[in-house]
Amino acid sequence: MAVTAVVVAQQRPTAPAPGPAAAPPVRTTTGVPTSAAPDLRLMSAVQVLTRAADLTVGAADQPVGPGQFRYVGEHTWVQRGVHTGYTYLWEQEVDRWIPANEHDVWQETRRILSTGKFLGGSVPQPQAPDPAIEDTDQGQRQGRCGDFFPQAKPPKKCGDATDWDSPAFYAALPHDPVALYAKLQQLTKARGSTPSVMFPFGTEILRAGQMPAQLRAQWYRALAKIPGITVQAAEANLDGRTGIALGLDDRHEIRQLIIDPATGGFIGERTIAGAEPDEPWIKPGTQLGAGAITTAVTGRLGEVPPK
Repeated sequence: MAVTAVVVAQQRPTAPAPGPAAAPPVRTTTGVPTSAAPDLRLMSAVQVLTRAADLTVGAADQPVGPGQFRYVGEHTWVQRGVHTGYTYLWEQEVDRWIPANEHDVWQETRRILSTGKFLGGSVPQPQAPDPAIEDTDQGQRQGRCGDFFPQAKPPKKCGDATDWDSPAFYAALPHDPVALYAKLQQLTKARGSTPSVMFPFGTEILRAGQMPAQLRAQWYRALAKIPGITVQAAEANLDGRTGIALGLDDRHEIRQLIIDPATGGFIGERTIAGAEPDEPWIKPGTQLGAGAITTAVTGRLGEVPPK
């Protein structure tokens, strides 16, 4: 993500579902003054990830008490229509509320904000209609253990240690960086466990917004062991927050992970077209996707915390 791009903030669902009264939402963060940060332009990707890990070790996750929910808000730009010979970039928001007990009811709200950003195609834009909006692209759904689509195959299971939407996945992970790196290799074995596979896979797990702070610190140290990661932007603006972008360039695309240098927090990720994009109509340097992540604790199902 050598190109700086801006993505906007959390989605705003229609109306909060009624629920028990509770304390105001508390955003998860840690307090390290920005003035204490070193000059990131002089740091390597390994140094940045190591520093983020050190900062995260001192972070404390806001606990989710009885009747409360962990809120994970994601504002994304995603590609659509690629297989039809042209590419649009859609803007979407996904809000999720995860109860303290995963066996209780979860809620997810999806909203399409924009469908009209045309990135190019084998035909001019007037001949490239917007891809159809599917039922799964938007709407509000509830389900125990995050099972929002009960008809999907394979079925979603409570306590599945292979599903990074489940707390069981994180409970089963080791806390040693070397062992975590080996686990990441194992999880990506079917796709070759190459750096260009391991790095986006590791970033995708962070996007779930559920990794505990202490484990996330060691996850950063494991990612630092992936060859080829570089600092690509010392001031990347993502969703109104400034972070440092670490990326891996495989010439087809550049996948970036963005970290808040003051707190070590994971802000989000984005993808930029490399020197040789997969699609002939995409220009090098084009933003192909992005996702900004925010987590908090809320007192009601459907409550979106203030920015």
